[in-house]
Amino acid sequence: MSGTAATLVTPGFTRALLRLLLMAACVLLVVSVRVVTSARSELREAEELLQRHDRDAAIVQLRRAARWYAPLSPYHARALHLLWREGDEAERAGELERALSAYRSVRGAILATRSLYVPERELLTAANERIASLMARQEVPGVDAGKTPEQLRREHLALLTPIPGPNVFWSCVVLGGFVCWVFATFAFSLRAIDDEDRWVPAEVKRWGGLSAAGFGLFVLGMLLI
Repeated sequence: MSGTAATLVTPGFTRALLRLLLMAACVLLVVSVRVVTSARSELREAEELLQRHDRDAAIVQLRRAARWYAPLSPYHARALHLLWREGDEAERAGELERALSAYRSVRGAILATRSLYVPERELLTAANERIASLMARQEVPGVDAGKTPEQLRREHLALLTPIPGPNVFWSCVVLGGFVCWVFATFAFSLRAIDDEDRWVPAEVKRWGGLSAAGFGLFVLGMLLI
């Protein structure tokens, strides 16, 4: 083991790091429980609205449920399924505005839960197709009066297809910089001051420099994301 690693990995540091990881896991667990329970609650309210045949209010409630996303949670997927069903049924009944509302809710919920990847990408593509087709069937403004429905559909789809959001590379820089900053600051607090409350110059330079570099990357990524 190198001198730096041997100096850093002491029993005290290991215990402190494990406590930090345990705290992070607890925070993640609390957030996950909050997301899952909120999604379940919103979904139940939406299903009650559907039973009362209040479909417009149900679509709004389903959109809220679908925005509470956690990996492996069934409620997000169930809400999207019901939204799609509402859109499909409304479209078949000729209720274009309600169908658009449902499909737009599908699209909005998926985009609201994206991070470095987009969940339910195939469903997002299908929703974009439905939205573009329905918008092409609406009353055409004067500027588009000479265009065919197919031309209008393609134009709408071209506007819907790009996924808005932060740059993936700079998002990774932000994440990497933040992790580096937090870890180095944690190590600095343990290693840069000895038992007699005196600075340890070598450790100050090592971990202080790494903390500053991590913070710099974090700020740079936030500016350019």
